[in-house]
Amino acid sequence: MRAVTLILGILLAGPAAADTLLHLSESARVMVHPDELAASLRAEAVAATAAEAQTQVNAAMAGALALAHQVAGVSVTTGFYTVWPQTEPARPAEQQPWRASQTLELRGGNGAVLLTLVGALQQSGLAVSQLGWQMAAKTARHARAEATRQALSGLRARAEEAAGVLGLHFDSFREVRLDDAPRPHPMPMRAMAASPAAAPPSAEAEDVPVEAGVEADVVLK
Repeated sequence: MRAVTLILGILLAGPAAADTLLHLSESARVMVHPDELAASLRAEAVAATAAEAQTQVNAAMAGALALAHQVAGVSVTTGFYTVWPQTEPARPAEQQPWRASQTLELRGGNGAVLLTLVGALQQSGLAVSQLGWQMAAKTARHARAEATRQALSGLRARAEEAAGVLGLHFDSFREVRLDDAPRPHPMPMRAMAASPAAAPPSAEAEDVPVEAGVEADVVLK
């Protein structure tokens, strides 16, 4: 009997008023000052044989690593190692020289310290391929989180504004979607001269944007 009464009550009440579904999207941008200096250098050698070219590069890189590891707060890694015959049309094939090269990657938060190290490595014979500022991974994560927070706040404000214009009330969000985190891209870096320098190079940082986007279905009543 109770079940019959309950069903009858639902039937008499009729269907609930239909909700209004509104789709909105919002984005936000924060400006962040880069806090990590990155440098890419290379040791190169040209010799009559591949073995000789590699021996020279190995010795240059060993000296560079020993110097770099003495500097506190600098991340040091080695990169690509390549060896290839250098084509010189004026020479016969059996007399073509060999070229060897290996890269050295440096990163650090103290720009003055890293620039001094780069200058010392230049004077030791390494060439600078790239040099410039970028955001450290932790800084990039915090910046994206702040951009996402601002985007979500903006989305809520737009939902409430739209509800007021329509004479309705904001009820809830449905299926909130955050855009995928972008893959980190290196900041543009200025190419440096390959010849040794008497003074360390310079690198100025400027603020860069970090963006986040959100979208959701908004339930209005």
